[in-house]
Amino acid sequence: MSKDHTQGAHCSEQLGEGVIYKDIVPLRWRDIAREELAFSYLSLQDSNEEVLRFITTLDEFHVDNQDELGSSSGSDLSRIEFKLNLLLDMVTQLIERETAMPEAVPITLGSAGVEWVSMTAPCEGALLKLSLYLHHKYPRPFVVIGKVLSVSPLEESVDSAGKFLVRLAYETMSAPVQSGLEKLIFRQHRRSIAQSRRAPSS
Repeated sequence: MSKDHTQGAHCSEQLGEGVIYKDIVPLRWRDIAREELAFSYLSLQDSNEEVLRFITTLDEFHVDNQDELGSSSGSDLSRIEFKLNLLLDMVTQLIERETAMPEAVPITLGSAGVEWVSMTAPCEGALLKLSLYLHHKYPRPFVVIGKVLSVSPLEESVDSAGKFLVRLAYETMSAPVQSGLEKLIFRQHRRSIAQSRRAPSS
């Protein structure tokens, strides 16, 4: 077994069973005390459930529209999607203008954890509050609390100099949020496979 394969298997175990998906999304993190977590747990779970519902609605509308494009109502659905996208783009631009969005970084998202590339290195074992902006038309973060499992310097290329790969395991996630996250990961993973199959071969 090669070293790369061993590391990949280890990564999958830490991020959770099942599929994972990779993306580049705005991400922000900060250290958090357990005392703060105790006070914010319920509101955090409610907020995350709402964020996942909205993202699911946006994704399902897009999929339903694509399925109906060949029907007589396809043109009507296309116009509705165009107007919705225009409205979402305008709202997103207004929010981004008023809010300092974090830098977009490569992430690998799993059901039990996440890893990302960071210019600054948190301490291993630290408890972090991580804000992930998972949909480009919905600038509201999905927020997770987790413990830093490992921090490794990147040395793969010149562009990786001074950057770190941070791996974090989730803590205190409610069952509905866990279920919604797993569905989102599977949906995005399935979409990435479909896109790769449609892409022209080099």
